[in-house]
Amino acid sequence: MKRNLISVLMCGFVVLSFAQVQALEIADGMSTCDIDNNCISPYMDYISHANSNIYISNGKATISCSVYGYQGITTRVKIDAKLQQYKNGKWVSIDTFSKESNSYRVSINETSSITKGYKYRVQATIKAYSGSAVETRTVTSSEAKY
Repeated sequence: MKRNLISVLMCGFVVLSFAQVQALEIADGMSTCDIDNNCISPYMDYISHANSNIYISNGKATISCSVYGYQGITTRVKIDAKLQQYKNGKWVSIDTFSKESNSYRVSINETSSITKGYKYRVQATIKAYSGSAVETRTVTSSEAKY
């Protein structure tokens, strides 16, 4: 009986340890999936969808960012986007763009000149409001080399 109780307690400890690791990953804002591809994503109250993208062509970086809140809940949205260059081992902001709307959605499409030989990305801070309450999320594009 004592041996069975110890086995049950050990199994419970393993399960709880796994659940804590999963909860930590979700708390950091990252989706997580199990081996059967069942995914858990963090839920946000005012932000339905947010993204940031970068496109490079002929010495120009075009940034594209958007946010969609929940219609009827989100009353205002704002994007603060930074075009960043990877230089000397760190990401440095080289241009910034901002746009807001008294609606549940807004997007930015801007172009900036860039220098050859570096990696670039866009990091956008998204804010969505419902009255005076605010929710913030940071989204980062993939990296693009020029």
